[in-house]
Amino acid sequence: MQDGAGASAPGSTTAPPALEPWQDDFATIYASGLFDHIGYATRYPDVGLTDLSPLEHYVKYGARLGRRPRADFTAPPDETFDGSFVNPFAAWIRARAETQPAPAWNRPVVSVLCISYNQAAFIRQTLESILGQATDFPFELLVGDDRSTDGTAEIIAEYAARHPNLVAVLRSENLGPNRNFADLAARARGEFVAICEGDDYWTDPRKLQRQVDFLRARPEFTLCFHRVRVVYEDMPGVDELYPKQCSPQPSLSDLVAHNFVQTNSVLYRWRYHGEEAFVFDEGIAPGDWYVHLMHAEVGRVGFLPEVMAVYRKHAAGMWATYATELARHKKLGNSEIAFFRKLRGHFGGRYAAGYEAAQKSIFRRLAEAYLDEEDVPSLGRLIDANPDIARTALHDMGLDAPEVLTGDPDALRAWLMEQLTVSVIVTAYNHAADIGRCLDAVLGQRGLFRLQVVIGDDKSTDGTAEIVERHRARDPERIAVRPRPHNLGMLRNMQDCLAACTGRYVAFCEADDYWLSDRKIAMQMRMLRNDRKLDMCFNWVLLHYPATGSYVPHDEQGRYPTGTISFPVLANSPLTANFSCCFYRAEALRRVPEAYYANASAADWLMNLYVADKGRIAFLRELLSVYTVQEKGQWSGLPEDIKNARIAQYQKEFAAIFGEGRGFEKYEVGCTVAELDGELPDSFARANLEAPQDRVWAEIQDGQVVLAGWVVSASRAKATLIVEADGEVQRIPADVHRPDVIAAVLGDLPTTMEEARCGFRFTLPYALHLEVLLSIEVEHEVVPWLSVIFTHRVKRAAERG
Repeated sequence: MQDGAGASAPGSTTAPPALEPWQDDFATIYASGLFDHIGYATRYPDVGLTDLSPLEHYVKYGARLGRRPRADFTAPPDETFDGSFVNPFAAWIRARAETQPAPAWNRPVVSVLCISYNQAAFIRQTLESILGQATDFPFELLVGDDRSTDGTAEIIAEYAARHPNLVAVLRSENLGPNRNFADLAARARGEFVAICEGDDYWTDPRKLQRQVDFLRARPEFTLCFHRVRVVYEDMPGVDELYPKQCSPQPSLSDLVAHNFVQTNSVLYRWRYHGEEAFVFDEGIAPGDWYVHLMHAEVGRVGFLPEVMAVYRKHAAGMWATYATELARHKKLGNSEIAFFRKLRGHFGGRYAAGYEAAQKSIFRRLAEAYLDEEDVPSLGRLIDANPDIARTALHDMGLDAPEVLTGDPDALRAWLMEQLTVSVIVTAYNHAADIGRCLDAVLGQRGLFRLQVVIGDDKSTDGTAEIVERHRARDPERIAVRPRPHNLGMLRNMQDCLAACTGRYVAFCEADDYWLSDRKIAMQMRMLRNDRKLDMCFNWVLLHYPATGSYVPHDEQGRYPTGTISFPVLANSPLTANFSCCFYRAEALRRVPEAYYANASAADWLMNLYVADKGRIAFLRELLSVYTVQEKGQWSGLPEDIKNARIAQYQKEFAAIFGEGRGFEKYEVGCTVAELDGELPDSFARANLEAPQDRVWAEIQDGQVVLAGWVVSASRAKATLIVEADGEVQRIPADVHRPDVIAAVLGDLPTTMEEARCGFRFTLPYALHLEVLLSIEVEHEVVPWLSVIFTHRVKRAAERG
């Protein structure tokens, strides 16, 4: 073996692997650097419909069709059928090579690139782990120190003096990580390139040998990687493996969706030795993902499951220095957006939508943060820096951009104040003891929006009106007080206030309640903005019992996560609790019929049913408001048995308004299950839907239907369920632990927990009717599976016994 610079040990030669003819052609053409990968894919767009790289497509099919490997090379199509076809481009390159000088005898096979900056505490272990690699080929180690000030450069120079294959590049000025890396890459002479940054290290002395052997045996693979152990310097004993799960043969599509290749695990068959330039500017972040993708674009990706390196997370690390993802976006946001813009322009085609979505996702996170912080100048700079996505990203945030969108702070603030307008209705009657606290909580709301407070004091006699007037006098621009010559009653008071609202959104705060958080409006408005189909959301309520002085979170609300609440769930019980936790689109409230206000017994429950009947409502699982439970309250003062009787009576009345089978009475759901496009082929996967059962009725009370079962793919790769329902698509991984299924299907118990993950279980909201289409995806191949159509019937009293 070699230490990277010395001679091979006796008897350590490795026989070269036997290659298929097309693999030999691939290796020859790739190594020459003369194939135009991008030009070929652009000229022949059908390549994008396959999972083959442009070069693999050419050596397998394109050459026989007479396709051009580059614009200046032509050859006739193959007209032979006797197996005598010779790839003309590969033959031309081989003939050309015979006239070229032979490569230097001591040229390294692998170039290891190591960038460092102020890593004196780690660099020795890094260098020892690289220089200690046992290989049957020479390799070089290029270390670029970016003008460290802690002694890192001196340690590198010390090692370079002892190891002739270590090239120390000690910077006289700080270049930054991207320019530092790009310079090292330009110096690399090896056929293969590996990376290990100055705070990481390798743990297997045969890592390079294993990876080179893997790529030599498979010329069509242009990079391979392995698992690493992630350690946390500030948490000794805590570690994890990355990636935790990985397909045995990841594709470019996988890598486009998510970067699962850790930097110090990768070995590239270096793409940039020929005419193609390696462009790696400072605006690319994360840079390692970009280099992975540039190589995955031109070949296959290999995965070795062994753990052969350690990736350190510590306070001085490039990514660890950001406490949160948002902090990283604020520092690197435009660079990250530019990264995805570059990939979008480079790859285009079927990947364009995914990259555009990633750009807009980062834009939205930053824009939402700037809105929360009322930082209009930063939002303006974000808009000006990203004109290609700003308008559609803002639309996705529920903001309708003006015809001329500008980042000018004054114009931007004026536009936002038109878009983000909130009216808060405060209704009161003899609440002198509480209304000051209520108004202070409303007026203290923070965020970038225009606030209007509409107060309806229903002819109080206890001094409430005087308190209201004092607040109005202090804040006349935001407070409007409705005149009350006489008492209107709760609902007519509310109706009159609503008619005076000018905001796009409307919230309520009853005078004896108050809001806990000064971000309540901002949080609920964001929820409605980000889902244009949502008409109302309500927060988790903290119940206050003045008689005992206790505060208790609303128990029934606490059983639900943040998310959509279906009509049947709301029909089952008054889950919204009271008006003070509710936040609406103004147009949804204007659809509430006049009959509601004429119904003396109506309250928040019926209003929210009217809203949910025509739109969607959602729950925000945040304790943002306090509901004061008065001993003599119109509703809260009733005994529990009377409340339950009233609820049952109201449900009968509501069923007459909205129709039976909506959830006001117990009902059963049944379904019809049918195969899509015939039986699922065993060569693809075996699957079973265990719940619901075909043509079996089951009682439903929470408005949710459960779908459960399992999928075992023929290749043993992980399966994903694609669920289409109500115009929306969800991806449900089959990752529930089901060793019983593996044993039954494969005839043997799984050997690891991971192998046993093949089950699925999820819920969907049910309202009147539901059609669900299920497909199965394995390694990017999607096969239609089942159609499940749900319907219901009301359970009559006689049937319930």
